[in-house]
Amino acid sequence: MINSDETKPYQNLWVLKTDDMISNLTWYWWWWIFFVRDPDRPGRTKQLMILWSTKYTKDIKIMDKRWSVKQLPTWNDKVLKFNGVTAAWWYDNQKMYDQLLLEDMNFEVCNDGDKGELRPIKEGTDYRFYGSPEKYVVNIQDSKNDFHFEMTPWNDYLQKHRFKEKAYTKKYSHNILQIFGMKMKGRISGLEVDGSAYHQRVTVNAPGAPWYWGLVHWVDGSFISYSNPFVGPQIFRNTKNPTSLLDWGDISLYKSIRFYHWDTNTEYNFKTKSIQIKHAVKSGLPIFDVRGRDKEKEIHLRLKAYARAYWRFQQPKRWGMKSILYYNEYPAEVENFHFSTRNGSLKVKKEDLGDSASNFEHTWGKLI
Repeated sequence: MINSDETKPYQNLWVLKTDDMISNLTWYWWWWIFFVRDPDRPGRTKQLMILWSTKYTKDIKIMDKRWSVKQLPTWNDKVLKFNGVTAAWWYDNQKMYDQLLLEDMNFEVCNDGDKGELRPIKEGTDYRFYGSPEKYVVNIQDSKNDFHFEMTPWNDYLQKHRFKEKAYTKKYSHNILQIFGMKMKGRISGLEVDGSAYHQRVTVNAPGAPWYWGLVHWVDGSFISYSNPFVGPQIFRNTKNPTSLLDWGDISLYKSIRFYHWDTNTEYNFKTKSIQIKHAVKSGLPIFDVRGRDKEKEIHLRLKAYARAYWRFQQPKRWGMKSILYYNEYPAEVENFHFSTRNGSLKVKKEDLGDSASNFEHTWGKLI
């Protein structure tokens, strides 16, 4: 893990590290997921994802759209300019609008301290992300869509901006800036809505390997996330089918579970050796069981998907191998949860935390 003064500029949400890009591999994105409360279905939120992204590649196919970068991220008089893609999906608890957006456009990013704006440039649209930690705003407005979301602080733990950078080799690395949770209020086609939101800005300077990942927002302000990048037979999966004979033999790069309990204002962490992640597919949608157990505590989380969105990325073959990645996102509900300390000082069940909002990811294949 790298922790040096060199990382400090990139702790700013609006500032990208652009001096070590790698052809075919470097990939940047800002990513929001919005959990829109549905009074008719507690625990099953409506959900919208949007990302603004660019990749250092001359040839990639995103779903059926072939794309090539026209301008790499370049600083020009304190403004970052680049060419990229705006993509989004929306699930309204009735229908998944996959590829709500998938558009090639130019971008400008500017900032004054921690206040800034990411501005996609396309006539007749407003896909901006702007603001500061006191209030961020995202618009998705065009001839077919009218979404407006405003994110404000929730609690000191969730709204903190966390930056991490990890080097795998002298050449390969990644960094991530995360906001675990913010309160959300907004409008969808003029109707007022509320809920919560999660944000991350990611830079990948490495081959794209598969992963499991998920998060839960509890209405009381508690939070769970888990992460497990891995390699194994699933890197050779090339279809969108939810199950595969290659779905076995994962070799974890690392595993982590994080549980923040708002009532006691305490964060609990589980690391690789104490974690077990399993999943099964029923009626085309996965159920994930995430367990952690060590000398001090234990946790179990079961998430059941109720919808699926996916993106298929394909680059030309390298080293004789196909370069295909399926990025799957699943709106989910919490079927079961419990946490306890081994000394009996704390026991928490699903019912103790109130309503929840959740999404998890299962990615397979590879981009090389």
